[in-house]
Amino acid sequence: MESLGDKSLNKKRLLVFIAIAYGISYLMMIPMYIGKQHGYDLTQIVDAQMCAPAAGVALGFLLFYKGEKRVPKFFMTVIVINYVIQLVLGLLSVFANPFGPDEVFDLAPYLGLTSDTADLTGSQTTINLSTLYLIAGQYILIIASVLMWIGYFVAGRERRKFAGLSRNNERKGILLALLYVALYILRVFLPVIIEGVANNNLSEFFTEYAQLFKQPLFYASIVSLPFNYLMTIVAFFGEEYGWRYFLQPIMQKKFGMKLGVILLGVVWGLWHLPVDTMFYTEDSVPQMIVGQIITCVSIGIFFGFVYLKTNNIWICVAMHFLNNNLVPILSGALSADVLQDQTVTWMQLLEILVIDLVVFCLFIFAKEYKEKKNKPEEAVNA
Repeated sequence: MESLGDKSLNKKRLLVFIAIAYGISYLMMIPMYIGKQHGYDLTQIVDAQMCAPAAGVALGFLLFYKGEKRVPKFFMTVIVINYVIQLVLGLLSVFANPFGPDEVFDLAPYLGLTSDTADLTGSQTTINLSTLYLIAGQYILIIASVLMWIGYFVAGRERRKFAGLSRNNERKGILLALLYVALYILRVFLPVIIEGVANNNLSEFFTEYAQLFKQPLFYASIVSLPFNYLMTIVAFFGEEYGWRYFLQPIMQKKFGMKLGVILLGVVWGLWHLPVDTMFYTEDSVPQMIVGQIITCVSIGIFFGFVYLKTNNIWICVAMHFLNNNLVPILSGALSADVLQDQTVTWMQLLEILVIDLVVFCLFIFAKEYKEKKNKPEEAVNA
């Protein structure tokens, strides 16, 4: 039986990973562009892209380890099928949306209601078709997350270890995740505080956030985080299993511990090109691309440090979830819509670079990046 360290086999797996994570994701820029020109909501395509890296790894397992009993096949199949469905729904949101972005679809006939009955009962029976595809995608994420958990637990210890899914060093990992939250909050608020001190209006910042703390939705959003994590974990696993488990050891073996993780951050940032150009911003695309690379390199250094220290991909998945879901909470918007149509200036990028150098990039000097080993015990090499 060929092992995880077989070079020719791992090169095949790497090609499959690149074809799905980058090839399909970049091809999706075509429907994204078409949808953007027509004013469609592209969120479903963005959600599909999040699932792509892990799908590339999982498909490699299923294609090239057919006779290997240690592969958790049900788990890997769920990852691949979820991605395919998310991708199809994303395509449908653009190409099977004849009503246009401002038109609504009447669900009343399908709910056994007439329009008059719906009006009398106060039922909301109309919905934008793009929103309908997005809702369907969210339900698929929930179903896939539940099935993924089932696949994880029925796989058994040996299969989980073979696929790099073991929950190692959990206590240490939880402490590091809490450290990440503290550093993340510092990263968000430090430039605002510095600007407030420089402009002598720091009191306005505290007044604004005092109002946020009075909103019940603020606390509801925080309380719901664990539930949302469990129910949507397949999307965040979708990135971390590709970047940290699969690609990080490959990059570090080829380029060294430090340069490897830095270059991983660059390629991770470039992977965001479709969403950077079509989703996150309207008027500052170059700044968004550069900012994304800075962010992915700096956060990637910390995530890579945690993965090397714990050999636990689930801790990285949890940190990725917190990274994405704390943004709307800490911004005060309390909605993921804050991620769309951002405006970024070059001066803001300079601030981000300086702060990231202080907050996250210093971890590149941790002993984990100095050791001779080039991979965690269970990692994949090519």
